[in-house]
Amino acid sequence: MIVLTGEVLVDLIGRNADSRASLAYTGRLGGSALNTASTLARLGAPTRFVSEVGQDFLGEWAIARIAERKIETRFIQQLPGVPTPLSVAEVDPEGNARFSFYRAFGSTQFSPDSAAMARAKWFHFGSLSAFEPRNIAGIENLLEIAREYDVLVSFDPNLHARPNETYWEQLRRYMPYVSVLKASLSDAQLLFPHAPNDPQVLLEHLVELGAPVTVLTLGATGAMAAFRTRMIRVPGVKVAVADTIGAGDAFMAGLIYGMMKQEIGSRMELLSWDGTQLPVILSSSNHLAAITCTVEGASPPEQPLHAWWERFG
Repeated sequence: MIVLTGEVLVDLIGRNADSRASLAYTGRLGGSALNTASTLARLGAPTRFVSEVGQDFLGEWAIARIAERKIETRFIQQLPGVPTPLSVAEVDPEGNARFSFYRAFGSTQFSPDSAAMARAKWFHFGSLSAFEPRNIAGIENLLEIAREYDVLVSFDPNLHARPNETYWEQLRRYMPYVSVLKASLSDAQLLFPHAPNDPQVLLEHLVELGAPVTVLTLGATGAMAAFRTRMIRVPGVKVAVADTIGAGDAFMAGLIYGMMKQEIGSRMELLSWDGTQLPVILSSSNHLAAITCTVEGASPPEQPLHAWWERFG
């Protein structure tokens, strides 16, 4: 069982020029960790999502859509009196998105049921929601359970702005739990704004955070990883880009899926892994991210996904 926690968002996606008198958006289910969970479930992995939504129409709609994706939903709580969060994404002609987020959970505390970690073989978390004060204690409780039962943990920062010192303090508390860190080039640039804009240097800075496996995605130009004393780079995959929404989340799904195929059952086993399949895992994750970019939104199209599974699954 792969257990993931993060936001459930309704993404409103538009391609609106500044000169338009009115705005048009298409609503889709979103949230970084949820996008990763959705792709994992489509690949046949038993998947459970731990989160919250409002006790409103959008919350009910979101839970129904999540269940349709064959993701276990019994640990998604509906909170009364608050609306389900929204994100608004404006996509430019090159397919890149700018986001605005609208959240109103207030001071209510995220209190996930410890039973959510039952039978967990992998736990994934990340994004800015992991650094909201209301969420931290609940996430740390799940991480403590992961540590007690030696469950592998992955983390994706998925930043949209330069972090402050409060973020860094919490990141330092999270990192001892993390076995696999995946960051984008943009994440690394925001985390280390004074470092040279060189992927290898940025990866070296990420390695210093302490995860045994550290991955840096480079968009169209590929991905890099560091494991033990090795540094690996694989090329990107050229596709016609509709938008880049969810590409990093799809990469994360490919990374988790590929690592689990290695039958690594604990952090200790990860530390003794020979890593020979890591270039293949990076390449397959790149391909999964690339096919996600060929359509609007964060869901890989069915036929290319099936072809991916036949090649890498």
